[in-house]
Amino acid sequence: MNRRVGVTVIALVLVVVLPFAMLAGGKKEAAVDAVELIWIMGNPGQVPLDQAMVEEKLNEISMREVGVRMKTLYYDNDRTQLAMAAGEDWDMVFTSEWFNNFAVQARAGYFADITQQVQQVTPQLYATMPEIVWEGAKIDGAIMAIPVKKDYAAEVFFRFDKELFVDKLGMNPPQLPDDMTFFDLDPYLAAAKQAYNDGIIGPEGQYPLFLTKGGFPGTDALFDMVNRDAMLGIPYSAVGTPDANKIVITVEHPDHFNRLVKLHEWFNAGYINRDAATIEDAPRYIPIKVGQGFYGADAIWTGADGYTQVISRFSGPFLSTGSIRGAMNSISADSDYIDLAVKYHELVNTNQEYRDILRYGIVGTHWNRTPQGLAQRTDTGRQRYAPWPFSQGSYSLSTVEAAAGIDVDPNMWDVIFDGYQDLVATNTIGFSFDIDPVATELAAVRVIRDRYWDALVTGTTDPVSQGPRMMRELEAAGIRRIQQEAQRQFDAFLAGN
Repeated sequence: MNRRVGVTVIALVLVVVLPFAMLAGGKKEAAVDAVELIWIMGNPGQVPLDQAMVEEKLNEISMREVGVRMKTLYYDNDRTQLAMAAGEDWDMVFTSEWFNNFAVQARAGYFADITQQVQQVTPQLYATMPEIVWEGAKIDGAIMAIPVKKDYAAEVFFRFDKELFVDKLGMNPPQLPDDMTFFDLDPYLAAAKQAYNDGIIGPEGQYPLFLTKGGFPGTDALFDMVNRDAMLGIPYSAVGTPDANKIVITVEHPDHFNRLVKLHEWFNAGYINRDAATIEDAPRYIPIKVGQGFYGADAIWTGADGYTQVISRFSGPFLSTGSIRGAMNSISADSDYIDLAVKYHELVNTNQEYRDILRYGIVGTHWNRTPQGLAQRTDTGRQRYAPWPFSQGSYSLSTVEAAAGIDVDPNMWDVIFDGYQDLVATNTIGFSFDIDPVATELAAVRVIRDRYWDALVTGTTDPVSQGPRMMRELEAAGIRRIQQEAQRQFDAFLAGN
């Protein structure tokens, strides 16, 4: 890359070899100059208006601690992949199963093998997460990314409008450690629809489960997904049974199919908007929302949506390669500063002051600390600095965010990780399906799946009639060969080959 600003050769050598100087008493002094590392983060919708101000504050710390100044680029998924393919300068990049696809990009050679670095150069970073989480960041046995320490065991929640359900209707959804099931939502939907009919809530509540074409989140959450395009996964209900390592097509399995049937019932009952399969935007207020989250996420959702929500879990916790890979950061294989980039991420993931600024901005301007030790965003912070916090670094390290109307637990992450003692996991951790041998079939299958999918996952069409029709077309396109190839690779993975 060889691109650093305004330094002589001698100065550059001094920066890399000795990023900071020690004063009397052991205090660190910021280097005269520092290595600039470029970090491509996920796009939160716009570049934060106060990004430069926050970055300057962050660089005061990173220059002093590790001899690095950071430059952030907020790119969406397409722009990120284009930048990488075009050979633009970057050192670090956000990657996941759903954004800048980790397995695909790693196998394409964009990401550095950092196995040695995280274990030897940054042992503090390595110690922040259990071995099984690092396993999920491996491709062919090599660690190719730094997972974000957060809700890496997937849990899915119903999100209820507290004012409607608790205050007006007197309904109290179960709270952790008690759970609901997917099918327990029936009486809440019926009550919300009746409240609309009775004029208790206005037109914004006409459809208590308003959906967009992406469908109901978590319909396939009962599966450890191997490939979503071909709907391949292993049901968590199979763990501990003879079928524990059997890859299935989810829509053929009752754990998924029965949910699609129930969605269609809800659609026919008028709980879901009629245009769900064709629209992309949803109103901010919906009586019942669904989201993947964790104990304490009600505060985050309440703050984001502007009305108080109570949450009830109906799925999880399930650990999978996909959930571990829900948010990670990789280092460019072409970076001149791979060791230094990993060292920088050790700072991000172990220094709470730095992590809080990265997430919330500058104390006193963008947020304040409450007497309970929570982070309270200011209006300036909400409007001028709101990056994706999950794309940056340890969620659990940063100060817990306060929310109006919610009794937030400042120790929520201790509760979350304690809850993971009961998580369920399949044997796929670290497995990545190489689609190259069936790329042609997968492309054809994706087209067919997409033609049916939006209508199925919004309840618009009847899976009893449309499911078999879709499967006949998928079989003609080669979905069984894809399933067989995935099973072959997974069997080889289990055998250690």
